[in-house]
Amino acid sequence: MSALPTLTPPTGPPSEPTDDFKPTEIVVGTVNRGGDGPCYGLVTDDGVQYALYEAKGRTLTRGIRIEVDATPSRLRIDCGTGTLVEVKALTPVN
Repeated sequence: MSALPTLTPPTGPPSEPTDDFKPTEIVVGTVNRGGDGPCYGLVTDDGVQYALYEAKGRTLTRGIRIEVDATPSRLRIDCGTGTLVEVKALTPVN
């Protein structure tokens, strides 16, 4: 009979995040800071302000309504006033 394998204790914390799962949140609102990107502003119907960051960038017109699938941002950039989130998907809403 052979001995069961044992785990060795870690030598320290991981240097990179070990969990790539990032919760997403659907946010719907009106663009209040548009332009060519990569930063935009969005305000929800409840008055909550978001600062959106989208790496690929696109032109968003102020005043349009959009639905955003977003994740909390770990980037250290200034996209203006509001809670900074990264855009995973963005769809215009009628």
